[in-house]
Amino acid sequence: MPRIGIGDIDVHYVEAGAGDPLVLVHGLGGSWADWDYQIRAFGEHYRVLAPDLRGFGDTPIGERGPGVAQFVDDLRRFLDAVGVESCLLVGHSMGGAVCLQFALQHPQRVRRLVIANSVPGFRPRTSRQYFEIGYRLLVMGLLGPARLSRISARRMFPGPENEGLRAKVIARGARNTRRAYLGSLCRLVQWSVIDRLPELKMPTLVVGAGQDYFDHDDVVKFAHALPRGYLHWFAEGRHGLPSEAPEAFNPVLLKFFRRKVAP
Repeated sequence: MPRIGIGDIDVHYVEAGAGDPLVLVHGLGGSWADWDYQIRAFGEHYRVLAPDLRGFGDTPIGERGPGVAQFVDDLRRFLDAVGVESCLLVGHSMGGAVCLQFALQHPQRVRRLVIANSVPGFRPRTSRQYFEIGYRLLVMGLLGPARLSRISARRMFPGPENEGLRAKVIARGARNTRRAYLGSLCRLVQWSVIDRLPELKMPTLVVGAGQDYFDHDDVVKFAHALPRGYLHWFAEGRHGLPSEAPEAFNPVLLKFFRRKVAP
């Protein structure tokens, strides 16, 4: 799998297909492999690029600390290096934050935007949100990545039918480092672009799930705040929606990429 230098790191990424560029950005603790079911399917129609963010997967953490701002700068450098001027951009969870921030800073480079299992602000407001952040900080800080990956895998993919997905998540998550994970999380919970959503003029699809960590009303408000926003809600889905239900998730994205929208 290829690597490309962008300053202090060589970004590891996966590429498939040809045509219009489609860039997939994974979430906290993930890697390109979180998009395994999308790379194969979308590669039949697009030039798909799925990088490992700094400090995750097979991309080293480098000299600079991880976080949304750094990931955005890395993404810009990565697109320059692979010769992509503008693209269809998809982000999952923390990757959604990275893509939203990127689209605000470089709107001319994003033709259409998809934000899945994510929200425009990760600053905690409710007891549930404080719990979700606190348990990650506690488990990663005290018990390490292997334990946290096992807990997360059971929460995202419960049931015997998802044993294979859990095994993949556990294996990937166990490779994370405390520095990359905690550094990214601590910066993520300070990030918000809620007040800047009206600036996003490109067509944007928000994909939510009924059993995700994020509140239904917050996701609906997010979609409605976008000038050209669309919402697709999976009532039964969880946080790992792209891997949990690719047979339903993928057609929704393909339809959005192809639909005619008002200029």
